[in-house]
Amino acid sequence: MSALSKSIADLKTNDRQWDAFSAEGHTVVLAPPGSGKTKLLATRLASDLLNKISKPQGAACITLTNAAADELRRRVESLGVESRANLFVGTVHGFALGKIIEPFAVVVGRPELAHISIASKSQCDQAMRSAIAEVLRGEDTRSAESTIKINRQRLATDEDWAKSGAKIREVARRYEGLLHEQGLRDFPELIAVAVEMVEKHETIRRMLVAQYPHIYVDEYQDLAPGLDRLVKALCFDYRVNADLFAVGDPDQAVFAWTGARPELLHELARRSEVQPAVELEYNYRCGEEIIRIANLMRRGRPPIIGRQRHGGHVSATRCTGGLSDQYRHVVEQVRQAVFGGVLLHEIAVLAPQRQQCEAVAGVLRESGFPAFFRGDAYRLTVVTGFIEACAAWATAGRETSHYRLGDLLQTWRTILGGRWTRKDDIALTELLMDVTDRADDAAVAFINELLDCGLRRALGQVSLAEEALEVGRMGDALSSGELSGLTVRGLAERALKWDRVEVTTMTSSKGLEFDVVLLLAADEQSIPSYLSINDSLQLAEERRKFYVSITRARKEVRIFYSGFVVTKFGRRIDVEPSRFLKEIGLV
Repeated sequence: MSALSKSIADLKTNDRQWDAFSAEGHTVVLAPPGSGKTKLLATRLASDLLNKISKPQGAACITLTNAAADELRRRVESLGVESRANLFVGTVHGFALGKIIEPFAVVVGRPELAHISIASKSQCDQAMRSAIAEVLRGEDTRSAESTIKINRQRLATDEDWAKSGAKIREVARRYEGLLHEQGLRDFPELIAVAVEMVEKHETIRRMLVAQYPHIYVDEYQDLAPGLDRLVKALCFDYRVNADLFAVGDPDQAVFAWTGARPELLHELARRSEVQPAVELEYNYRCGEEIIRIANLMRRGRPPIIGRQRHGGHVSATRCTGGLSDQYRHVVEQVRQAVFGGVLLHEIAVLAPQRQQCEAVAGVLRESGFPAFFRGDAYRLTVVTGFIEACAAWATAGRETSHYRLGDLLQTWRTILGGRWTRKDDIALTELLMDVTDRADDAAVAFINELLDCGLRRALGQVSLAEEALEVGRMGDALSSGELSGLTVRGLAERALKWDRVEVTTMTSSKGLEFDVVLLLAADEQSIPSYLSINDSLQLAEERRKFYVSITRARKEVRIFYSGFVVTKFGRRIDVEPSRFLKEIGLV
C-alpha cells in the first residue's frame, strides 16, 4: 500500500475527516486542536494533484507561516507527489509577491513593482514616527500608530478611515510616501496592491485560476482580510472560479494584531456557494482530562471528543513568591517530568510575555536543564531555518543534528528555484564540509559564505523578498545585534529540536504540541492582560490564547499563579487568579 493510500485509509476511519476529504466544490473544514487537520489537508492536496489536477495545471496552498508551509510541503512530498511548476505552497505574502505582483506588475502599468525592496522594521518605525510628527504636531498621538496599522492591515474602506479622522489617514499616506521616497514598500501595502490587481483585472483572475484551479488555505481564521478578498476574487462571483478547500478554527484565532478577523471564517462557511461546513470532532492529541477542561472554554460550541489518549492531568499552583517562585516551581516540575521518563524536548514552558520567557529559560539553564527561547532577533522562515540547519549539519553531523544532507540540498534547490544548477549543489556541499572544521568561526561569516555560494542570487527574486528581509535581520543580529559574536556552533544549537526544554510565548505556541506544558503568570492583569480587560474583542482573543495554550499538551498541564502582579515600575498589585482558571474550575 502506498503512503497516500494508507493516509486515505486512515481518514476513512473518521467519518468527519472522510466527509471533508471526499467533499466536492467549495469546502470549509472547522478543525479543533489535535483533530488531524494538517494530515487531512496534506492528504487532500496530494490526492487532488495525483488524481484530479492534470499538468500543467497546479494548486495553491496558502499557509500562515513559512514553517507551516515547509511542513505541508514535506508531507505532500512524502505522499508521492512530485513538484511541478504550478504548485505553490507558501504564505499569503509569498503568493502576493511571487504569483501576482511580480508576473503582472508590468501588465497593469506598474513596472516599478517588478523590482521591490521591502522596508525593515526599523525603517517602518522611523517612517511612522516621522509621519506622525509631521502631521499631528502638538496633538494626541497615543493611538495614532496602532489605528493606522490595523486599518492598513484590514484594508480599511473610506468609511472605516473616516471614523478615525482625516488626519489619521493623512499620516498613513505620508508614511507610505516616506517609504516610497526611499524606494521601499511594506507588506500591508503589497497585499493591498495584489488584492487591487486581482479584483480589478479579469485577465489576471483568469490566468491565476488557469494556473491554480484549486486553492487550499490553512488556518483561515488567522490570515488577514487581504487573503479573504483574494479568495473571494478567485473563487466566487466571477465567471471562472477556482475550487476552495479551507481549514481553520475560530476558537484558535490569536493574531488579531496582524489584522486577522476570525469571523471571516464563519462568514465564508455561510456563503451559499460553499458546501455545509464539516466540523471535525475528535482530538487525537490530548488526554481525556485536558479535553474536558478545554471543552469548558468552548462556550456552546460542539464538544471535542477524545479519541486515543486516556488520563491527562491539569492543575493550578499558587506560588506566593511571585514570578521568581513560579520559575523555581517550573524547574522542579521539569525535574519530576524527566525523572518520570519525559524527554526534555517534550516539555514546554509558556508565558504571556517575552521577558518572562527569557527569565525562565535562564533559570532552567542555571539549574542544569538545557532550554531554548528563540526571541525576536529574526523570524524562523524557510531560509533562516535552512541556514541554521546547515550550521547544525556541518558542526554536529547527521546523527547528532538529525538533519540529512539530502534534505538540505532539496531545500537549497527549492530556494534557488529556476536559478538552480548542479554546480550549486556541489558548491553548498563543499562549503558545509569545509565548515565542519571551523565550528568556532563567527556565524555571520558563515552566512556571508552561504550568500556568496548562491543564496544572494536566490534572494534577489521578488517572490523571496520576505525571506531576504529576514536574512538581513538575521545578519544584523549576528553582526551587531543581540546575537553578536555567536559562532557557527552557537547558530547550530538554535536549529536543534531535541534534548532541551522549549520556552515560548503563548501566541507562538500555536501549532506545537508536547507531552507536558507548564504555563506561567496566570493572574488577572497578566492573563488576561490589563490592556484587554475592558475591551471585549481583546479579551476574547486572550481567552483563545489560553485555550490554545492548554491544548498544546498531550499528557499534563500545570499552571502557575501568584495572587499579585508587579508593574513595569516595580509596583506590586494584589489580584485574583486569572478568570480563565475560575472558568475551568481550577480555583
